[in-house]
Amino acid sequence: MRPLSWAILLLILGVVFWLISRRQRKSSGLPEGELLYTDSSYWQTLPKPLYDPELELVGKPDYVVKDARGLVIPLELKSGAAPNRPWDSHIVQLAAYCRLVEKSFGQRPPYGIIRYQNKSFTIDYTDQLEARLKALIQEMRRVESSQIVNRSHNQPARCRSCGYSQICDQHLN
Repeated sequence: MRPLSWAILLLILGVVFWLISRRQRKSSGLPEGELLYTDSSYWQTLPKPLYDPELELVGKPDYVVKDARGLVIPLELKSGAAPNRPWDSHIVQLAAYCRLVEKSFGQRPPYGIIRYQNKSFTIDYTDQLEARLKALIQEMRRVESSQIVNRSHNQPARCRSCGYSQICDQHLN
C-alpha cells in the first residue's frame, strides 16, 4: 500500500472514531465543553471532594463541564428512568453541587443538569433554590444536634458497610 493510501485510511478511521465519540457524548447527557471534574476513575484518578467551608458542605458531583460560553455546569447522573419531573431530593442534591462548584471554581453556575437514563432536566440555580438548600442544611443540623437517632434496622451486613460504624454506639456485631 502506498503512503497516500495509508494517509487516506487513517483519515477515514479518525473521522469514524470522532463520530462515535460524538454520539457517545450526546447520549451521556454531557453538554459540549471542557470536562473540569468527574467523580469517575475512568477519566482520571479519583479527585478530592469539593468543599464549602461556610456551609461545611462536602460533595462530589458526577461531572463539572465548562461549556462553550465559559459557564461552569454541574451534572448529576441518575441510574433510573426519568420521572415526570425530577425528585425534590435530586434537585436539592444538584443545588448542593451548584454551591460547591461556585465555591471551588469561583463561578456561580446559572443551572445544573440532572440526567436520568432517558431524559435530562435543566434546573436553574436561583437565589430561591440556594436559600432552600441553606434552610435544609440548617434544619438538618438543628435536628442532628437536638436528638439522638436510633438505628432502624437489624441487618449486620448493612452495619458493616456503613461509613459511621467505627464511631456508632449502636452498631450490630
